[in-house]
Amino acid sequence: MSLKTSTSLPDVPLLFSLIIIVTLSLCFVNSYNGEFVFDDSEAIVHNEDVQTTPLIDVFKNDFWGTRLTYKQSHKSYRPFTILSFRLHFWLRGSLIAQDYHIVNIILHIIVSILMLPVFNILLGSRERTIAFYATALFAVHPVHTEAVSGIVGRAELLCALFMWVSIIFYYYSIYARRLVYRWFSMCGCIISIATAMLCKETGITAVGICCIYDIIIVNKLFPYNIISVILLRPSYGQIKNFIWQRRKLLIRIFILCATSLILIISRFSIMGFKAPTFQPVDNPASFMQNVFLRMLNYSYIYCLNVWLLICPVWLCFDWSMGCIPLITSIDNRILFVLLFWLILGTMFVYMFNSYQDEFLRHTIMGLTMLIIPFLPASNIFFNVGFVLAERTLYIPSAGYCLLLIIGLQKLYNRVSMQYLLLAYITLISLFFARSWIRSEQWKTETTLFRSALHVCPLNAKVHYNIAKNAADAGNATFAQYEYEEALKLNPTYAQAMNNLGNLRKDQGKYLEAEALFKRAIELQEDFATAWMNLGIVLSALKKYKESEKSYLTALSHRSKYPDCFYNLGVLYLEQKNYDKALKAWESATRQRNTHRRAWTNMILLLDDLGMREDALKIANQALQFLPHDASVHFNIANILGKAGNFVEAEMHFKNAISKNPRDAMFYTNLGVLYHRWNKLDEAENMYKKALEIKPELNSAKENLRKLYSLRSSIK
Repeated sequence: MSLKTSTSLPDVPLLFSLIIIVTLSLCFVNSYNGEFVFDDSEAIVHNEDVQTTPLIDVFKNDFWGTRLTYKQSHKSYRPFTILSFRLHFWLRGSLIAQDYHIVNIILHIIVSILMLPVFNILLGSRERTIAFYATALFAVHPVHTEAVSGIVGRAELLCALFMWVSIIFYYYSIYARRLVYRWFSMCGCIISIATAMLCKETGITAVGICCIYDIIIVNKLFPYNIISVILLRPSYGQIKNFIWQRRKLLIRIFILCATSLILIISRFSIMGFKAPTFQPVDNPASFMQNVFLRMLNYSYIYCLNVWLLICPVWLCFDWSMGCIPLITSIDNRILFVLLFWLILGTMFVYMFNSYQDEFLRHTIMGLTMLIIPFLPASNIFFNVGFVLAERTLYIPSAGYCLLLIIGLQKLYNRVSMQYLLLAYITLISLFFARSWIRSEQWKTETTLFRSALHVCPLNAKVHYNIAKNAADAGNATFAQYEYEEALKLNPTYAQAMNNLGNLRKDQGKYLEAEALFKRAIELQEDFATAWMNLGIVLSALKKYKESEKSYLTALSHRSKYPDCFYNLGVLYLEQKNYDKALKAWESATRQRNTHRRAWTNMILLLDDLGMREDALKIANQALQFLPHDASVHFNIANILGKAGNFVEAEMHFKNAISKNPRDAMFYTNLGVLYHRWNKLDEAENMYKKALEIKPELNSAKENLRKLYSLRSSIK
């Protein structure tokens, strides 16, 4: 008696399915209390669009806060993602990393839940079991860690969310009973696609998914049928009859294609029809002159992307700069490229030579979900600024998960269900454990950067980021070692030279720093930061003319550069060119109205020049943008105290102390105010508090001695 083999996956009730999907999605919860790491700093912490700029600027700038028309812009246009970051800041009044992480985890849960009805739609609404098992795998896949645990991955999460919504709307635009509901659903689909595209550019690929779904699943037209019709050379009447029979399909596809064309043209018009410019270190394969070698290296990168989906053991925050060496001659890796194209080619041959097969329809939809969302990152239509980025696999991974489960379903005819189900549960468990561990590594920059050393020890950018992290923590010796290691691996790494130059500058080794900055500028002529840093060093070396020229060159490459204006003002101050200094600092505050040092220097300079009214005016302007800044209150108090306005001066001193109670000078100067006000007991108390905080503070000691002498003379 033979054992009967099940031909379908075990069914799971809907409620239980949702509970399992939500539970599996929590594999990334380890990162809920993480910090701002890696790209989060540039995209959120240092991005004024997230905090202070007018809302309209969010729609004029790229994802990193640079004006889209500027040469330095990456041209990544994701205003809705930036607005979601800004909403956090508006609700909390400050940047709290935990809020962002928690929302990312919630979004991944929502995307995973929506994946279930989307798979049901794409498979023809009769394969609930395949949809569930594929969704569960999607929820737990470790390659999603960067998108979920890295806050900038919000772009992928929001894009996926609205892409899934657009597919659901498209389904209702086909099957809604009333015409008004169909058109309403089609409008909802178009709006969702546009929204997805404004979260991340990949959103436009939802058009391709909807079109292929309509052709393959709804209208049951296979590639074989389409090729057969073309080869038969149909007559005008047959074409006319085909158009009439498929008129609804053609109208829907026309609407989608017209919409996508309008969206793409609008997108390019916003960026001035100019492509972003990248350096060879960003994507070395794109700069290879030999077309064959370029295509070969692209193919190898595709292999690596597929391997990360199959076996996500080696995960890295950055895959550039030596992490993936170029193929320039006969190489064993070419075998993997040949195997990749052989498998993919076999699948396409099967697609175009088979028909009337449910397995084929499902396979086509799986490939559609895998390939089409990956096209923007494939270097086919335009060069991208990275070699490999795990977060770009967030949406394509849905196609991989679908294909894997479709394959398991096919194997059920040959292998016992128990064995395959055990293999599936084992895979889910391994993926959950890997995601749990990897999300823990994304909590801090230290753990993230160090984890990359095991995957890409030859990646100069890994060493650069470890060095940067060490420098921020005050470990200059280790930072210097890692910057030098990065430069050994990539001698043309201008950013590493610039940062190493900053370390040398801080150590007072100005000549070494000057040489490093000049070398960085030789490698990257428009490197505004290096030009500014060179200006600082030249100023320290008393080369004022060269320093001014360096600052102005930096501003020519980056017109919005408040820190450069600030340093230019410091240069003019050293030269006693006070008018120019004030104008430079004014430009700094105009570009960044929270530039505390520029405001402070203007107040102090005007006060030193005897222009107290102007100093107070500037100080009050500063308070509008920095109401909680202790130094602004302190400077106002000093000016008012000199003018004899003791009451207001006392109020501002107390405000300064409440905001920074550990600054001994605040207590000392308030003591001086009380001393002049003849409130000797209060003055004595302030001097003593200052000395409690800083016992070696000579000004407090001297003033206290004078106070005791005054009391003795009065007695």
